[in-house]
Amino acid sequence: MAVNKSKEKVAIWKPGPSARVVGIEAGSDLAHFIAEIGKGELSVRAVRRALDQGACRINGKVESFGSRKLQRGDVVEFFIPSQHQRDHDFEPRRLLHEDAHLLAYDKPPGLPVTPDDGGRKWNLRAVLQKQFDGTIIPVHRLDADTSGIVVFARTQAAARALEDDFREHRISKTYLSLVRGHPRETGEYRSYLVKVSDGKGQERWRSGRGEDAREAITTWTVTERIGTFASLVKVVPKTGRHHQIRIHFSEMGHPIYGDRIHGDRQDPIHVTRHLLHAWQLTLAHPDSGVALALETPYPNDFALAVAALRKVTGRGLLTRADRPRAMSKNKAGGAKSGGKKATPGAKSAPKRSRPPRR
Repeated sequence: MAVNKSKEKVAIWKPGPSARVVGIEAGSDLAHFIAEIGKGELSVRAVRRALDQGACRINGKVESFGSRKLQRGDVVEFFIPSQHQRDHDFEPRRLLHEDAHLLAYDKPPGLPVTPDDGGRKWNLRAVLQKQFDGTIIPVHRLDADTSGIVVFARTQAAARALEDDFREHRISKTYLSLVRGHPRETGEYRSYLVKVSDGKGQERWRSGRGEDAREAITTWTVTERIGTFASLVKVVPKTGRHHQIRIHFSEMGHPIYGDRIHGDRQDPIHVTRHLLHAWQLTLAHPDSGVALALETPYPNDFALAVAALRKVTGRGLLTRADRPRAMSKNKAGGAKSGGKKATPGAKSAPKRSRPPRR
């Protein structure tokens, strides 16, 4: 049974000391504004790439378009991305299982499973192909920004067996996610998903009705309520639809932190990807039939987000009246946050701390 959309207390974004208020720069586009205040640290092209990764907020809402025209009084906060490797190197500690029939690997966030995800050529299959001889066949996928367990077959026979098990839902999958607000302790959400747009790396679905609608069922259990505005949930999808978990929690009024597609881009902390992690997976080995149980802990960005969310309360958050004043022509500087210190978070943040399918 579907649940009603929750009406939770809303947290208001509190900008940190790196925030800038638009004054005489009104009318400039966002990408050039950021490049200019960065004094050459990033080119306009680099700024646009960072915007695609969710590295900027305007008045508390994540903004991805460098062409946006700024207005006087807009509060702009930009988070210089950490220097991530464009090509992920194989890490033995991430190898969860390896034999003649299959591989299981703990995929880091930001790494596509195959070259088809978002059109990027660097991908997990290529990483494993360099490390292991023979065939490496993906039998399921995660979104590029979803971390956790990915299984690959090493023979055609194993691929057929595993693909069939995934298709028939004989493989048990459990995810961990940080969601906005406090959903009820346990529940199930059912809907029919329909495709609303298509394109390379741009496929979009939502709940609806139609000839091609596909049933999607998601169950969850709250494992911890974190502060005022978040919960850590254990999620077990009963079906495997595209973006199913992300769509369902958004429709319930509890979007996954960092979800720029299905969320409202107004999380009270800043994270650079949706915080969804493929935590546990149990399957029957394609050769022996023996149950194989895999598990991997959530990555460090989850821990940083949890720590930041414990410190976010409804008191002291920015209101419209608290906004720092616009910069004058002769005086430019960071916007005052007014009240408590900026929310701490990920190690990659510059000169301020920030927290941080199917």
